[in-house]
Amino acid sequence: MENDAFKQLSYLRGVDHPFDNTRDARYFYASSGHAEALARLVFLVEDRNMGIGLLTGEIGCGKTMTSNVFRNNLPSFKYKVVIIENCLLDFDGLLLEIISQIKGRRINADELPSRYSKLSAFKSALIEDVGKASKHLVLMLDEAQMLSADSLDQIRSLTNISSEKSNLFSVILIGQPELRALVKSMPQLDQRISLRFHLNPLHNEEISRYLLFRMRVAGISGAPRLTAQAVQMISRASRGIPREINRICKLSLDHAVAHKLAKLDSNVVALVVADLNLQGTLDFFDEDYHG
Repeated sequence: MENDAFKQLSYLRGVDHPFDNTRDARYFYASSGHAEALARLVFLVEDRNMGIGLLTGEIGCGKTMTSNVFRNNLPSFKYKVVIIENCLLDFDGLLLEIISQIKGRRINADELPSRYSKLSAFKSALIEDVGKASKHLVLMLDEAQMLSADSLDQIRSLTNISSEKSNLFSVILIGQPELRALVKSMPQLDQRISLRFHLNPLHNEEISRYLLFRMRVAGISGAPRLTAQAVQMISRASRGIPREINRICKLSLDHAVAHKLAKLDSNVVALVVADLNLQGTLDFFDEDYHG
């Protein structure tokens, strides 16, 4: 018969796994850094005259989750949100995608064959579909470090389009740390960045709260016995990066359930970390956990 401790770990049956990598906004943990990033993005678009914002962070630090929460909280009667996730497009491709999202229908290249026709269509859509509806366009470009310098400069030039009273749209560039260097190498663009924020990994003291938060959102009644030593090793092995925390915790909890362990301790986490190291998907070595 299962003991009470194992019953605490059997939450994996019939509920969300708390450490799945998901875009579900319910799992957004408002750490000090993530809450600040969110507040700054809101300030940027509410001001309406700040032009371009820059959100950067290491891979897995929660840029996409933060931007999703931000987007989901923008009232549709005030904002029209366009999000570009494929920044491998050239500028003409970006324009077509932006116009299509504003219009709510797919615009084909043969409808707007020239750069001039695309720019004219964008300006018309901005004025007719956004400005006249008393809305503000929020253009979000994810993985923006993949944009060419030319495309970034052309996007900067779009911000010159405005009404007599205010700017009609804001641009948010989201990307990995190299995006900061790319922007810095382009003085005309760099000077247009009115707001910038870099997402760092979670602080050590935030990680245990992050773990409990994820488990609570998943609907766990009675948290599993996650030892302080296990949390400490998760913190060190993940370097505080949420995506790595999720990966280590998911595998560790699955191991504990499969082996009907009463608690999730540092021995379980060490096994998972050692296997990830062996597979070459984690670069971590700590003499406290290795012979």
